[in-house]
Amino acid sequence: MLIKNKKKYTLSDIERLYSQIPLIFIIVIALLSFLITFFILDSKQSREIDLLKQKYFLNYEFTKKEEITTFTSYIDKKLKNSFSKEEIHLKNITYKVVGFLQANELKDKKNLDKYIKNIENTNDLNIVIFTKDDLKILYGENSILYLQNLIYSYKDKKYKEFILKYIYSQGNDNLQYWKDDVARTVRLSFFDKLTINNKEYFIGSFSTINSIKEITKTAIINAINNKNFKIWFYDIISQKTYNFNGNKKYEDSNEIFKNKKYNKSYEIIKHYLNNFDYSDEFKNFSYFYDKFDFLVSAFYDKSIIENQLKDTIYKIKKDYRNLLFRIFMYILVGAGFLILLTYLFTSFIKNIITEYNDELEDRRVSLIHWKKRFELAIIASNDGLWDIDFKTKKIYFSDKWLDMFGYEKEELQTFSDWFELIHNEDKVNVEKLFDKIFAKADDTFICEYRLKTKSEGFKWVLARGKSFLDENNELDRMLMMSMDIDKNKRMKKELLDIELLVEDGKIVIFKLLNDENLSVQYISNSIQTFGFSKNMFEKENMRFMNLIHKEDVANVQVAINAAVKKDLQNFTFTCRIINAANEVRWISSRVILIKNHSGQVSHFYGYLNDITKIKLSEEELKLKVEEELAKNREKDRILIQQNKLAAMGEMLGNIAHQWRQPLNNVSLILQFLRDNYKNKDVNDEKLDKFMNKANKHIEYMSETIDDFRNFYKPSKTKNEFYVNECIDTLLYMVKNQYESQNIKINFEYEEVKIINYENELKQALLNILNNAKDALLMRKEKENFEAHIDITLKKDNEKMNIEITNNGGNIDEEILYKIYEPYFTTKFEMQGTGIGLYMTKSIIETNMKGKIEVENISEGVKFIITLNI
Repeated sequence: MLIKNKKKYTLSDIERLYSQIPLIFIIVIALLSFLITFFILDSKQSREIDLLKQKYFLNYEFTKKEEITTFTSYIDKKLKNSFSKEEIHLKNITYKVVGFLQANELKDKKNLDKYIKNIENTNDLNIVIFTKDDLKILYGENSILYLQNLIYSYKDKKYKEFILKYIYSQGNDNLQYWKDDVARTVRLSFFDKLTINNKEYFIGSFSTINSIKEITKTAIINAINNKNFKIWFYDIISQKTYNFNGNKKYEDSNEIFKNKKYNKSYEIIKHYLNNFDYSDEFKNFSYFYDKFDFLVSAFYDKSIIENQLKDTIYKIKKDYRNLLFRIFMYILVGAGFLILLTYLFTSFIKNIITEYNDELEDRRVSLIHWKKRFELAIIASNDGLWDIDFKTKKIYFSDKWLDMFGYEKEELQTFSDWFELIHNEDKVNVEKLFDKIFAKADDTFICEYRLKTKSEGFKWVLARGKSFLDENNELDRMLMMSMDIDKNKRMKKELLDIELLVEDGKIVIFKLLNDENLSVQYISNSIQTFGFSKNMFEKENMRFMNLIHKEDVANVQVAINAAVKKDLQNFTFTCRIINAANEVRWISSRVILIKNHSGQVSHFYGYLNDITKIKLSEEELKLKVEEELAKNREKDRILIQQNKLAAMGEMLGNIAHQWRQPLNNVSLILQFLRDNYKNKDVNDEKLDKFMNKANKHIEYMSETIDDFRNFYKPSKTKNEFYVNECIDTLLYMVKNQYESQNIKINFEYEEVKIINYENELKQALLNILNNAKDALLMRKEKENFEAHIDITLKKDNEKMNIEITNNGGNIDEEILYKIYEPYFTTKFEMQGTGIGLYMTKSIIETNMKGKIEVENISEGVKFIITLNI
């Protein structure tokens, strides 16, 4: 066997390496430190600048989106208010004319015409008077002809009579909207009935023809002028802008675009100059009125943000440059200091090497001689030492070894004497190891085997040894050490016997490694009682935590972590497991914590015991309790159903009112089609026109049903919504019912946005409003007074308050605290279920995590609802 010669370093070589290597290492480390620092700081600088830009642009776009949302909400409210004011104005004028007619009884026709013309000129509206019996128009025939042309487009007298019949079929206090979808105009009318000398007259007021498009445009322009919204307006048809440059003036879009500025506002103008269709690109800061081809947009200019960021970005870059320079100086100073220390250290080493060079050379031979003895001394420090001399075949045992097995020195002299004492089952393994020693394939010996003692018994030992060669590369000696491990072996056997006892029982023994997956090192065959095999765990196809029910995994993990953290010797836990048949079984477990030589928990040793029968007995008791709870829940379900039925009854009146006008319009169209289906003058185009009108009325009725159906659909998840808009929607749905009872609802609010259950809040508020209405009607039966309900919405730090007051009288203080109890009512038995306020309290405090309070005030009651924002 050839051995390659390796270079042997002298002390001079070592001295040179000590002076060169540290210097090169310091220079390389300094360069690497500077490069790494440069790349890290450059990356951090870029990331900080990008995050700053992203933050500024996101905040800017969010602000613009909020601004355009606020503006459109304001416009919608203004449009609603304008029509509401028009309705009230028509009612007042109609009642005024009715009062005049009652006083004069149509005796002075000339004076009547003069009075009505004065009313029309003063109030910018038209008056119509006709008789029911003979359908004679006493005044205002032009307004009826307008309606005839709007609906039928024919001048035949019978169509005019259809219009009059339709008007008086609606009864008194009849408010109608007459829309022209083609011209996008709307006209309002209000009619009341008057009987004079047993003859019925219908008196009505018509508003002037209003263009919805112009009303919307006027509202937008007024909002920009009067409310100082930072918004600009664009009429796509006329290509005119208003307030585009913040000057509150009209400008031609073609002239504006000649300026060639490149911000978002100019991109919008450019798009709509070439394409009239809506673009989703600008949705975050603009709103498109597709019916009128109007566009409103917030001022949006990225150059403003970039100019704001310019100084900040320059400061960031300057700070990073200064930091890089400082770090570079630190690296240079540190490298210089290390080079100085290296120089001093190498000088010191050089002196020491020079001083000891001669002395070390003299000792080299002596160290070689002692090397072999030193190795023998290390091994000899172990118990049960014995030595084999391969040349003489003699064996020498220490006193410790002889005492371990009870022999005298003269009883064991040779290698064969020792080999005969080995247990027959272990001789093969020992012989194989010595064959490697004799073949010089290995120079170490490690083996566990049983050795016969003087008392004719066998004892387990752990033998470790090392062989040594002489100068001729032949086996010389072998130094061995034997350790008594008999006690440990017997303990392991006893543990195995215990495990055998539970192999076929219901108790499962397991041993887990304390790692992330709790790896199974051992599990008894009794795991078969749960339908699993031992091999499934040993091959890691199945993990211990896979047994545990998924809802109990976290609890078991907490118990294990707590035991380790508190340094417990053992701990117990109870949980559910899933067997192979996917059945749930209950088990109890006791676990022992096993520590290694470093004092750390290395294993968990324990058992699983099936306690399903015990748990089933406990479950039977729980079932009885749950049966009682189910009965109570059924009662609550009935309460909820009764409340829904009562509320739905209230809403049916609203649906009927919403459907009255479209149903009559569809009826008139059907009468027309019946009377004219054989008329040659009625062509397909006219038939399609009437069919389209009928379909629009039917679509409106369908949308009405959807609105009320969605109102009773429970919110499954919380959503973000404006509370004021939620209340506006509710009041819009029920306002006709309250107006018919002469109950006025006043709503004052601050704009508040929350995340909660929107439909549940509407249901709770409706219950309170219905209770208030009932109280007001009961008081009206006793006395005349102006009934009103006041709703106030306002913020209070991180909460919002909804206050609902009415003047329907106080609640007796003795029963005030009972009003939230189920089936408690202050009405007669047939007039109330007594569950409305019970459900309201449940919705507000249980579902929405809020609070509801009630108190008596002057002439009425106040409800206060508090919710988190």
